[in-house]
Amino acid sequence: MQDLTEGPIPGHLARMAVPIAIGMVFQTLYFLVDLFFVARLGDAAIAGLASAGNLQFLVMALTQVLGVGTMALIALASGRKDRGDANLVFNQSLGLAAVCAASSR
Repeated sequence: MQDLTEGPIPGHLARMAVPIAIGMVFQTLYFLVDLFFVARLGDAAIAGLASAGNLQFLVMALTQVLGVGTMALIALASGRKDRGDANLVFNQSLGLAAVCAASSR
């Protein structure tokens, strides 16, 4: 656990934002590759993929909300030097993510 009360704030923000941005870039690339191959199947297939793509980005936005909220709460606990609370928040968010993943199947 890193002490987020020391050091430059832009560095801390970049360290937290870079993995999220990389994940979003890869999700967009997955969608574009799918669109490239499905485009050969016709207009109805493209429409179906576009609908699924919109749903995918909605789910991605919701998971980003969960991730950012978790990071904020862990940052607060880290600032208080409360390792137990940070672990509790992490475990709860991991459990919530697992429940969401299981219910989406």
